[in-house]
Amino acid sequence: MKIKNRILICVLVLFVLPVHASLDKTTADWLDKLDASLAKRSYFEKQRIDRIQNLKDGMAKAQAEGREFAQTYALFDEYKSYRYDSARHYAYVCLDIATRQHQDQEIAQAKLAIAFSLISAGILSESLDIIKTIDKTQLSSGLLKDYYEINSQLWRSMADYVKEDPFYTKYITWSNAYLDSVKQVVPSNSCIWWSVTGSRQMRDHEYQKALASFENVLNGCGNDLHLRAKTMAEMAWAHIWLEHEDKAIVYFAQSAIADNETATREITALYHLSRLIFKKGEHERASIYVHQALEDVNFYGTRLRKVEINDILPIIEQDRYDMMRGQRNWLFVVSGLFIILLLACLWSYRTIRRKNQKLTEARETIAGQLEQLKRSNLQLQEDAKIKNAYIGRSFYTNAEFITKLEKLYMAIDRKIATRQYEDLRSMMKLSNLNSERENMYEAFDQTFLKLFPDFVERYNALFEESERKMPPNKHSLTSEMRIFALIRLGINESERIAKFLDYSVHTVNTYKTRIKNRSLIDNEQFESVIMEI
Repeated sequence: MKIKNRILICVLVLFVLPVHASLDKTTADWLDKLDASLAKRSYFEKQRIDRIQNLKDGMAKAQAEGREFAQTYALFDEYKSYRYDSARHYAYVCLDIATRQHQDQEIAQAKLAIAFSLISAGILSESLDIIKTIDKTQLSSGLLKDYYEINSQLWRSMADYVKEDPFYTKYITWSNAYLDSVKQVVPSNSCIWWSVTGSRQMRDHEYQKALASFENVLNGCGNDLHLRAKTMAEMAWAHIWLEHEDKAIVYFAQSAIADNETATREITALYHLSRLIFKKGEHERASIYVHQALEDVNFYGTRLRKVEINDILPIIEQDRYDMMRGQRNWLFVVSGLFIILLLACLWSYRTIRRKNQKLTEARETIAGQLEQLKRSNLQLQEDAKIKNAYIGRSFYTNAEFITKLEKLYMAIDRKIATRQYEDLRSMMKLSNLNSERENMYEAFDQTFLKLFPDFVERYNALFEESERKMPPNKHSLTSEMRIFALIRLGINESERIAKFLDYSVHTVNTYKTRIKNRSLIDNEQFESVIMEI
């Protein structure tokens, strides 16, 4: 029993003890919000698709109104963070329109759009060739900002792709120089200015200053979800370098939510988030996020992102598989313990049940014996009562009989002495004996009816109304009743009944058969019913 208790305690500990949470409540809440946002992914994507369709539907009107380039560029703008091939297509369409219309600023704008699409897809050398065809001295201030931003993005992507010095350091230096140029052409303290400032501070490892700059971006960018997504991703990286991984997870989650709500498929937040929560033990969730990120980059067509995700995806899936295998092994162990415990319980149940059955049988046997003993006691009491009644009656009858014999002997003696033989002969007539026998029956009937006062009623109840017979008086029995009265007293043998009633055995049996045939009771049960009176 002690072993069974220990097994039960072990199983309860395995199931009841909570799993240690590696994420704090705030972090877990933001992950739950991200899950809720991803659940409405199709809703947000439909909004973008509807915007794209409205732009396409309005193309004919835009052409008629001379807004063909603007309408096409708006389509590029919708696609540039959604799908690479479509964005590139509309960028080239923009270039065709601008070239056809001989608009130099629009040609440069279209080339920058093409370069942006190629960089996003990881086609870096081709994008550099496009940028080289742009004369920055001829650009407006707005396009010059885009020119510097795209160049900074290009050389940063080149550095990330190479990852080896001296090329990495050279490309990062060029990228930083272009960022500094962006700050020179945008208004000070604007959202873009603070965003570029924060990015430069990140590259100079001034993470706390960068976080302050990014806070200014969030406070001033309003409802620009795309900028918020980019800014919160940068802030997440700042917290990673400051070794605040829980805060990094929160900012990556917020960035991923903003990307999801804008249906942005050119993403990094969800991918980096999966890496962080994977280290926290959230293997299942990390697998979901990284697969979602892979689906996004496949949809968008980003080559660099595919390479990055394909590097970590096997690691996450392998560890997830190892975790699931470990859980399966634990499940096998727990299942084995449970089966052992179940078998032990079944064995105990069977043992207890068998003992209970034996105990029940013993109780039933005792109850049956007790009931039989009660019946025996009642029978003994009844027999004692009958015996006492008939013994007392027999003493009286015997005394009376002896007195009569004494008188008879004295009378015979006198008759013999006086030679009165005729008188003596008359005294010995059979009628006197018959009279004595009738007296004996009368005494038997009276004694029996005192013991069983309702015998006549109970006996007659066994017959139809027409078959019932009543004795000559309430203190006597009929001849038929007397036979079954003897049976009720325990005299079952026909020979003894015949001797007592001065009948032949055949006559007794005939009476018994005839009476049973007339009764309402089955012949086999008749005498048992008589014994119950």
